[in-house]
Amino acid sequence: MLCVVAAHSLEYRFELSRLVSIRFSKISVPLAEMGVQLFFVISGYIITTLLVKEERTRGRISIPAFYIRRFFRILPPLFAYLGALLILRWAGMIGFDPSIIRNSALFTCNTGLTMCGWWVTHTWSLAVEEQFYLAWPLLLVILPSNRRVIFLVVLIAALLTAFLLVPHHWHNNWISFSCIASGALYSLSPQLREFVRARASYLAWLVAGLLFSAGPVLFFKPLLVFTPFLIMFILFSSRELPIIRRILTSAPLQAVGLCSYSLYLWQQLFLARPSRYIEVLPLAALPVVVALSYFFIEKPCARLGHRLSALVQARRQLPRPSAV
Repeated sequence: MLCVVAAHSLEYRFELSRLVSIRFSKISVPLAEMGVQLFFVISGYIITTLLVKEERTRGRISIPAFYIRRFFRILPPLFAYLGALLILRWAGMIGFDPSIIRNSALFTCNTGLTMCGWWVTHTWSLAVEEQFYLAWPLLLVILPSNRRVIFLVVLIAALLTAFLLVPHHWHNNWISFSCIASGALYSLSPQLREFVRARASYLAWLVAGLLFSAGPVLFFKPLLVFTPFLIMFILFSSRELPIIRRILTSAPLQAVGLCSYSLYLWQQLFLARPSRYIEVLPLAALPVVVALSYFFIEKPCARLGHRLSALVQARRQLPRPSAV
């Protein structure tokens, strides 16, 4: 999420493109989407790994339990943010069409079919996530274990083909979905994990990073097609590189990672262009609001979701009473 915060700070809140050069936007604007794409791959890997672990330990994946965890993980912090927007609008500090709150809450901001102004524009990525995970756990249950990797390979190929052929708006759903799917693929394929591990080196990591960065800046579609695979290599080869691993596991980055969802939600409110505010919000309030969101909304609600999920799983495993 640091990429998103950096991009929005430099491009919008401090408007460096106007102060330095308009060409600065060609670097700063893509940075935000690159950060989200990194998150998509991580998300696909983690959630798929947890679902497969549940299948191995409990004998099956509980779809209701998954959706309960997802509900309490995503919705309470999001609704708190949307509620705060309405309060600030009522107080005359920001202005927007109230319909954007509904559109964001219904996860339609990635479709291009509904209006989503600045204050909720960033929830397009939540929409991508929720749409993907509406179907993926069901597919894991339906697909035989020896067909899941093949399915993901075909899915990623179809999504990237669509990216090449279908026009898109300011962000791209095809690349976004393929990033989540590539994280899932890495989780399910031992061969792919071994391939990345065997080729991990500082030079390869640096080249992959440069290619990943160049794609959005140049907007060269043949290079952008490799985005999911470049991110996959960058993320997972870093485990084999001690210096990179030490940086990524440092205490400051781990702390940011813990509250990354709350940070992602609330940065949009504090990092807008000054002209968007009726009354500019103090930037120093951002870390305070993020901490409050994480400790008093996100963390307790996620814990509650896990407890309810465990209850559902326990009930489904209770033996049925034998007929007399």
